[in-house]
Formats: sequence, structure tokens, C-alpha cells
Amino acid sequence: MLALAQFVVVLDVTIVNVALPDIQQDLGFSTDGLQWVISAYTLFFGGFLLLGGRAADLLGSRRVFVAGLALFGATSLAAGLVLLAAFVAVEARAAAPLVPLRLLRSRALSTAGGALALNGASFLSMFFLTAVFLQQVRGGSALRAGLEFLPMGGAAILTAVATTPLITRFGTRPVQTAGALLDIAGLLLLARTGADGSYAAHLLPGLVLFGAGIIAVGVPAQIAAVVDVAPREAGAASGVVTAFNQIGGALGLAVVTTLSTSRTTEAVAAGQSPLDALVDGFHRGLLVAAAFTAANLVVTLVSPRLAPAPEQIAEAAAAA
Repeated sequence: MLALAQFVVVLDVTIVNVALPDIQQDLGFSTDGLQWVISAYTLFFGGFLLLGGRAADLLGSRRVFVAGLALFGATSLAAGLVLLAAFVAVEARAAAPLVPLRLLRSRALSTAGGALALNGASFLSMFFLTAVFLQQVRGGSALRAGLEFLPMGGAAILTAVATTPLITRFGTRPVQTAGALLDIAGLLLLARTGADGSYAAHLLPGLVLFGAGIIAVGVPAQIAAVVDVAPREAGAASGVVTAFNQIGGALGLAVVTTLSTSRTTEAVAAGQSPLDALVDGFHRGLLVAAAFTAANLVVTLVSPRLAPAPEQIAEAAAAA
């Protein structure tokens, strides 16, 4: 059931991403405005993760999980975002805070939150840009774009299976470092793809490397955040770092689309064809996403090297 729920969450984001060009055309959105379709979803989603994590600690994971499935099925969208300054002020005064601020003093949790925020920024940016590239530059349909993303999902699944024993053997930091390097390699390969490039030779390798890397960063970061706090606060810790992931994704996507669009506009003004200008914007956006991942590599290198036991990893997975 947990795997099915996660699949539904990923499917929801995937459906919207591959349909972005059609949404833009039908609703008349600019490229800058289009990114808010994704940003609005991820910001609201990240806010509610804080509540869900703490509720799991207080009411029980199974009860909250079932209630969440019922709410998702009834409304398919529940949203909420607390402004950071107001949130911190309220939480600092609360007798029973939603998120105990002392959690943020954990080095493992803080660095994991930073890593997941940057991970979200690079993932949503790559997904957004590549979905637009596959359809507006290469002329594919939304269905074909979705199918072309499948190998990335397959690489992510296989990496998720392999990650747990690797963390048990080598610790969280080496696995996370390897993941960041895979992400950078994948994004740089994608950033070299031209309008007439072969899918198998130019896009596929980058998508597979990125799919493996994004999971190899995310899983050890989630585990590191949870194993470093008391078991009674594991749900809250998981909610905090996952919210970092969603909010970082929304903010990163806003930065990337702005810089990508500005490059496309500059290229058109300089006399390039609209198609070549879109490709230039795509390349710049992916390089900015690669810069997020390079920053993630720095965060990873200063994170604590934890070597959790298999039972700790299982507890962390349950809390996540």
C-alpha cells in the first residue's frame, strides 16, 4: 500500500508535467506562468507534509495513512502553505508545536533538508524542461513524452532496491555523494542534446543516470534525517525534510524557468530561429539544475557519515 500511495503521488506530478505544453497552449500561459502550475502543487504539498509527519507520531502511522488515502480519494488535492517567518514565530511560542524547532539543531536533519531541497529543485527543473523539450522542440505527443520518461523511472526503481544494502555497508554519505555525481553527469549529458539528437544516443543515457542519481541522493538523506532523532519524533522529522524537498523544488523551478526563458528571449532577439532559441533555453536551464546538484554535492560532503543498522533503516522507511 505504501508503494501504491507513492506511485499515485509520482503519477500525479508526472501527468501534469507531460501535459504542460497542452496546458500552455489551451490556457494561453507564458513560459514563466507555466511553471506555477507545478510550483503551486509542490508548495501546498510540502506544507501539509509537516502536519502529516507530526500527526503520525501522535495518532499512529496506519491511522494517518488510511485517513490520508481517504482524503486524497475524496478531493485529490489538499493544500496548505505556512509563511516561514510566521510559522517559526508561532512554533517557537507553542506549548505543543507541530514541528519542534529543536529538530533543526540536528546536523543530520539540517543537511538532509538542504540536500532534499536541492534534489527537488534539480528534479522538478529537469522534468519540466525535458517535458517541454520533448514536445515543443522534438514535436512528440504528451503520450510519447511520458513513455520516453519511463526508463528514468525504471532506473529509479532499481536504484531504490539497491540503495538500502549500500547504505548498510558504506553509510549514508558515500551513497549520497555517488548519487549527486550521477545527477550531475545525467544533467550535463541532457544539456548537450540538440533538436535533432537521437533519443537512444543523447537523451536516454542522461535520463537513466539522472533517475538513478535522484534516488541515490534522496533515500540516504531521508534515512539520515530520521535515524538522528528520537523515535517519537521520526514522523515530524520526515515531514520536515520532505517539505524541504517540495518547497525547494518549487523555488528551484521558478529560478530555472526564469533563466531559461530569458535565454530563449535573448536568442530570438539576436536573430536565432524560435526552435534554436528554445534549445538554448533548455540547455541553460539544465546547466542551472546541474549547479543545484553541484551545491548538493557540497552539502553532502559536510553531512555526517551515518551507518544505520538494517532495523534503523526499516524504522526510517516506516516514518517516511
